[in-house]
Amino acid sequence: MINIEISRHNNRRSVALALVLGIAMLISQTPGTTLADQQSPMMTVGYQSGTITSIYETTFEIDHRTYSLTPDAALFDRHGDELRPSHLRVDIEVKYHLQKDSKDKIDRMILLLPE
Repeated sequence: MINIEISRHNNRRSVALALVLGIAMLISQTPGTTLADQQSPMMTVGYQSGTITSIYETTFEIDHRTYSLTPDAALFDRHGDELRPSHLRVDIEVKYHLQKDSKDKIDRMILLLPE
């Protein structure tokens, strides 16, 4: 009988905790925000930040260091919408990820375009 009561108490506590967490998640969702707006810092671990300072035919500079895109590079805006390389412009702030074992090949980049 005591085990049944303990089990019921634990189940109630688990349900209450799940309910509180669910409500907290709903409250934190504000209208007009997307998942990309709410990404945790862990989603961009390994990314570097900078500003595009020059653009050339096949390369560009971020903070005066030369980079190029990998053939399958993925470009996104701050909301997670996919972009084309034609969106690259001088003075745009970016977050970028270098291809593994590379110092100048970008495989993923977020362009922080003006709103």
